[in-house]
Amino acid sequence: MAKRKITVTVDEQVVEQAQALGVGPSLSAVVNDALVAHVDRLARRAALGELLDSWDGRLGPVPEADVAAARAAFDELDGVATGRGAA
Repeated sequence: MAKRKITVTVDEQVVEQAQALGVGPSLSAVVNDALVAHVDRLARRAALGELLDSWDGRLGPVPEADVAAARAAFDELDGVATGRGAA
């Protein structure tokens, strides 16, 4: 794949930690991998949004009680719920 040279600004602490972990002086591959992963997540999120919008158009919106239950379940999985990872 063709490459393009760009300039990025990265937190000094992150660079130092990466180098301490043996990433080496060139962080290009690490930055590229992180950007690829981020762009992939954004594309998946957009595709999911389109799918959910199409379902809303065909089936109507999801009832608010179901939205709240799903949000609570995902928060628990992510450790956001009180008692699991809450400060």
